[in-house]
Amino acid sequence: MPSVNTRAFFSKTGRAKYISHLDLSSVIIRAMKRTKLPIWQTEGFNPRTYVTFMLPLSLGQEGLHEAMDFRLTEDVPYSEVKERLNAALPADIRVTEITVPKDKNTDITAARYRIESSAEPEKLRALCEKEQINVEKRTKKGSTIVDLKPLMSDVKLDGDVLEVTLPAGNSFNINPALIFEAYTAEYGERVKRLKIVRTHIYSGNREFE
Repeated sequence: MPSVNTRAFFSKTGRAKYISHLDLSSVIIRAMKRTKLPIWQTEGFNPRTYVTFMLPLSLGQEGLHEAMDFRLTEDVPYSEVKERLNAALPADIRVTEITVPKDKNTDITAARYRIESSAEPEKLRALCEKEQINVEKRTKKGSTIVDLKPLMSDVKLDGDVLEVTLPAGNSFNINPALIFEAYTAEYGERVKRLKIVRTHIYSGNREFE
């Protein structure tokens, strides 16, 4: 039987938010080996389990609907794949759904975040309502000044909780922590508590599938 592309949606919360993307890949692959599932491996002298993650999370951030792809070489009920993976994974990484991929990782356009912080709500609201929110965005290629204002959509602020949708994907990605770097630059106050949870990933105007 030829290998079948399979997508797992999973949550990464609690202590698992401190697992780096590189280490997460190792944790997932070790768990897959323990399941004894018929997961496709690369060929050659050093075969390895091949897993593709759609949109790696920044260290310290949680995700409720993350996605990874792998291949099965035999027909196994998706409910069984989910059960066996969860039995082998750490408690703070939970597979929530197994499905057939519909979108490609290049189809990802945005992500939604729920952020709890120690920022003063009225100051944060004033910042979000500014005409421009300029902040330094650092990458491996250097740094540049980015205006976050036109990039933030469906902004909701309720007490100390901010919800916002930001661009995400392989070509352009905005880390929500930049909003709070802008807050510090604007008010000279460091945000001591910051809990960032990615709740959704989008392909265009719909949920990534």
